[in-house]
Amino acid sequence: MSGPRIGCGDSLVATTTGPVRFTDQVRPSVETLLANKKRDVGMSGLINVLYQSNLTYLGGELNGSTISIWLSGNFMLGGVCDIPRAKAQLEYTAMAASGATSAQVYVNGRPIDEVLSLK
Repeated sequence: MSGPRIGCGDSLVATTTGPVRFTDQVRPSVETLLANKKRDVGMSGLINVLYQSNLTYLGGELNGSTISIWLSGNFMLGGVCDIPRAKAQLEYTAMAASGATSAQVYVNGRPIDEVLSLK
């Protein structure tokens, strides 16, 4: 099983669940992701491309099926392949925590696509 390509041969596989009631799982989920300062996730072969980044979770809002999260700080990535990985890790963490089917990420008030653009 494979999901949408996110760069350099990587893919994500999303799953859906029925409606779930949360108090606020987005904040602790995103904060845990951002607090992990290790590149490798155990012996799994998975990597955390955000391990060197200096990002802080400011807040989130669920509007229908879209979760929006706001971060402050700066990315420190290892190359162009890390750009889609970083975006996907943030978006899918927020979606999984909230039960949303789409996500919008803002960093320092700007959309993540703009922040991570090489243009």
